[in-house]
Amino acid sequence: MTEKNTAYRWRPADPADIGVIYDIQCIAHDLQPEAQDVLLERLLLCPQGCFVLENDGVVSGYVLSHPWIRRSPPPVDARLGAIPVEADIWYLHDLALLPATRGSGAGAKVSALLAEQARQAGFTTVALVSVNGSQGFWERQGFSAHMDGALAGKLESYGGQAVYMERDVA
Repeated sequence: MTEKNTAYRWRPADPADIGVIYDIQCIAHDLQPEAQDVLLERLLLCPQGCFVLENDGVVSGYVLSHPWIRRSPPPVDARLGAIPVEADIWYLHDLALLPATRGSGAGAKVSALLAEQARQAGFTTVALVSVNGSQGFWERQGFSAHMDGALAGKLESYGGQAVYMERDVA
């Protein structure tokens, strides 16, 4: 990280952050934004898996994650209702950073933070769906692609470059 970026820190997200989370999401995922209530539901269902990136009190990124079912990613812009009791992975729903924060090391830092969060919650695997050409970034964080015919249909709502990925954190 460069000297100017050392002030970035991840802190637990709060429901009061949902407006800025939504705004960042609309910039980072302008072709597929999710409704604000969908994002808020993720935060309320699993606050311990949700963080915002802050620098001098200004939020410039977020991550939303929660327990889920392996190889069954929820559709984009869909409410979950509840965390399934049969959840067997920690699912990284979304990581979004404003363009100015990319390259700061914040993505790698929160990837490690979520791996620890998953371990503490008793999970051995973190899963995600890579979108917008981010597969290389996630591979550098220890994730690998796990694609098959059944997953292809589940990823339709994520767009054309969607790749299901997993990382062992045991």
